[in-house]
Amino acid sequence: MQNWTQLVLLLIAAVASGVLLMRNTDDADDQPSSGRLGLGYYMTAAELIVTGEDGQTRYRVRTENARQNTESDTIILDQVFVEYDPLSSIPWDLRANTGHIPPERNIIELSGDVVAETHDESATPITIRTDFLELDTDTYVAETEHRVTIDYATNSVSATGLRAYFKEDRLQLLADVNGSFTPTTID
Repeated sequence: MQNWTQLVLLLIAAVASGVLLMRNTDDADDQPSSGRLGLGYYMTAAELIVTGEDGQTRYRVRTENARQNTESDTIILDQVFVEYDPLSSIPWDLRANTGHIPPERNIIELSGDVVAETHDESATPITIRTDFLELDTDTYVAETEHRVTIDYATNSVSATGLRAYFKEDRLQLLADVNGSFTPTTID
């Protein structure tokens, strides 16, 4: 009888251990794997090439340095150049001192001496200068609430806030627009 009692107690202990083990394993699986071990990446002379569903290049992002902020998963870029593919019919190139690509968003936040320029050889170049510009890479729309200056030929316009529709090659100034225009003579 004593052997049976010991066997039953041993069986109960084994089942209880199994239940506790399964419960602890389930709790560990429920916790999100954050990968926050302080690991990230750092690259020099990096180039990110983004393609469309058809496999064609949409745009390129070149940077002197790219690193991942392990706390926010943001990608931080130094000396950023964004160039649209000539086949995309978007005649704009952008550059900035720094850039940030937030996780799970198709946004590039450019800051520090931001310049956007047209490169259409058949038209007069347009240059946009500001200190911050947020570029939505899906819609080809860039916007800022900061002060901007737009140079076109010998003309200059400044404003507070801008929405640039690069695919449509259209600019929208948001507030406090002021300009300087050089008159042209018609022969």
